[in-house]
Amino acid sequence: MNYYERIQKSIDYIESNVENKINIDFAAQTAFMSLSNFYRMFFALTGYSVKEYIRLRRISLAAIDIQGTDTCLIDIAIKFDFESGDSFSRAFKRITGFLPSDYRKKKSLYKFERIDIMEKYFDIQDKELIENYPDIKVLKEMEPTRVAYFCYYGKQPEHHAFTVMAQWLNKNGLNVNEQNLRIFGYNNPSPASPDEEEYGYEVCATVADNIVVNDDLVKEKVLGGGLYAVTNVRRGQDGDIGGEIIKAWSRFNNWLSDSKYVYGGHQWLEEHLGFDDNANHIGGIDLYMPIALKSKDYDITKIFDNVEPMLTATYTATGKDADVKARDFFFKWADSQGFFNDTKPHRFFAYYDHERIGHNDFFYKIHVTVDREFSTDNPYIKLEEFKGGYYAITKAKYSYNGWAWGEFLKWLSKNKEFDLGNYWFFEEYKLNKPELDMDTEVVLHMPIKQKE
Repeated sequence: MNYYERIQKSIDYIESNVENKINIDFAAQTAFMSLSNFYRMFFALTGYSVKEYIRLRRISLAAIDIQGTDTCLIDIAIKFDFESGDSFSRAFKRITGFLPSDYRKKKSLYKFERIDIMEKYFDIQDKELIENYPDIKVLKEMEPTRVAYFCYYGKQPEHHAFTVMAQWLNKNGLNVNEQNLRIFGYNNPSPASPDEEEYGYEVCATVADNIVVNDDLVKEKVLGGGLYAVTNVRRGQDGDIGGEIIKAWSRFNNWLSDSKYVYGGHQWLEEHLGFDDNANHIGGIDLYMPIALKSKDYDITKIFDNVEPMLTATYTATGKDADVKARDFFFKWADSQGFFNDTKPHRFFAYYDHERIGHNDFFYKIHVTVDREFSTDNPYIKLEEFKGGYYAITKAKYSYNGWAWGEFLKWLSKNKEFDLGNYWFFEEYKLNKPELDMDTEVVLHMPIKQKE
């Protein structure tokens, strides 16, 4: 059960007792949260404090009784657990603008509707998918939000990143529970392999517009939104949560294969839930997997073609961020050559070793087709004949390029006609400007050969 569902359970308890005494401690228990965490998450998801929500709902229902019945006002006040007629009148006027006695004469009706968290935040899913994966929900578009953030690279980066962020929050008088802050985190960059000890982790805290972020370590930015699938992860009996997170991501992947969605290109997130007053994380985590709705743009339909040899200008970079370095240098150079605005059909493509992504020996080689008479005096640009070969080909968007390659390889592993060829695969970028963005069309080329 994720935290959206937990808050919904507390709302269900409140609604079933709106005419009775409501025990907020028990409401927190129905959400399986500490009281401070319950207050924080209730406000974050509904936009109202718990007590304010109860008061608004009671006044809304009382307004119906006032206009729709002849019931005595003091009886209505008692029905909705107000201590006296005076306290009811004051609350009613503050919210509606009218005293109850005057409101009975009005034609307009004050309404504050029951909040349905699941309807507000979650998309309607296939019935069979819900039955098979009841713990995974599709979150409606998450809005971009301003955050303060800190990223640490090294061993145990989560611990170091949280330590610095907690110190910044405490120094600036910000309390996670009292200010209803939401705390997100993610690897940046991710470890290259499960046994990689050094990697990066970034922690983000939502901050109000009036909070000034002026610090040597902690900076501010806008955390992009998007469509997500969400599931909750609790700590194991030994207090460890890492193993449970790995299991959850595996379950996400199975869900994705059965769903109407594909992996999205925006940032995946961990929302950390449950903090003490010193901003130490003591609770569970909601995992947010970026997704996009399948459409014709996400079709893994393949064609087969013989790619002819091509003369190319090429540049190679090495290192963990070789792809970023190569594209930055090469696109600037290509732009200076006029390749993005001349009338010639230049093809931009790259190849690299998938298995070495994130390692120090990772290389990324990028090409652009050129005429036979082309020459350059740039010492970093080489002219090379790309040999070509027989390929299976499919289209994708750059935003889900990694997922598309995974599906492509899955297709090949099950194919009874073809094996992987012994020459380089490549991905071609359909460009009209010197940069890639999430909507850039990518054409994936898988080298294949007939099975013997």
